[in-house]
Amino acid sequence: MTGELPDIYTAGYGNRGFGAFIALVERFGITHLVDVRSVPQSIYWEDFRRQSLEILVPPTGLKYIYMGDTLGGVQNSPVLCKDPDSVDINPLFEMPELAKGLDVLLKAAAVPGRVICLMCGCKKPHSCHRSRLLGEALLRRGIELKHIDSDDSVKLQTLVAQEQSGFQQSLF
Repeated sequence: MTGELPDIYTAGYGNRGFGAFIALVERFGITHLVDVRSVPQSIYWEDFRRQSLEILVPPTGLKYIYMGDTLGGVQNSPVLCKDPDSVDINPLFEMPELAKGLDVLLKAAAVPGRVICLMCGCKKPHSCHRSRLLGEALLRRGIELKHIDSDDSVKLQTLVAQEQSGFQQSLF
């Protein structure tokens, strides 16, 4: 990697629909969509199934890459969106697959002209493994993720982590 740190975004499609999601990431200059869902399917949106994305994304000018096998976290990661406290992600930080996936991601992100967006289904990063696992793992490597939030604003990983802490404390 060069001395300059790469910009890596994240976004969840949520209820946006394919066209709206593509328009959103294009606004941020994204060139590569990296699917980080361990189960690359959608119950509600046929367009967000892996097989569909492999066909639909290239004509938009974006590249689609599936990395849910190394960056997806756990097979039940969709549960993280609904009940983030139901899954203990701490052991995942030590998984060799995660380290391998992060190495590949950072090497790809270092290529000039590339702007990568880690894509998942969760619209809000606060409860998703994009922030809880990938954001924290990348922070440990000196990389600050930029999360495109549900209101289309960008929040840095450190802010999302602070907000997550606040959510936890407010429960008690």
